[in-house]
Amino acid sequence: MKFKVLFLFVTIFTLATNVSFAQEDDALPDEIINNIPNTVLVNIEGMACQEGCADKISSNLMETEGVVSSEISFENKNGLITFDPTIMTIEDIKAVITNTKVKDYTYTITSIIPQEN
Repeated sequence: MKFKVLFLFVTIFTLATNVSFAQEDDALPDEIINNIPNTVLVNIEGMACQEGCADKISSNLMETEGVVSSEISFENKNGLITFDPTIMTIEDIKAVITNTKVKDYTYTITSIIPQEN
């Protein structure tokens, strides 16, 4: 019986050690490294309110393939947008924003500032 307990203990210890060594490997596959999302702060003019304009822009962005998150603020006149650069570009983001239609409002982008991830 003692031999079985000792064998079980050694097996568990060996497995636990292998798992912890595997987690310390800093080398990530290229597809993970190259797939890090980009975040930009986009200053937007022409929004009239949060519920209509800002929320509609955010909704349109979130429906676009490649957008990870979209937080559009009428109050701050900007949006924080995170996207996958392998799927879409900043030009695509600009197009979604400026092509959003709410009544007769026209949205213009005054600046795009890359953010640290």
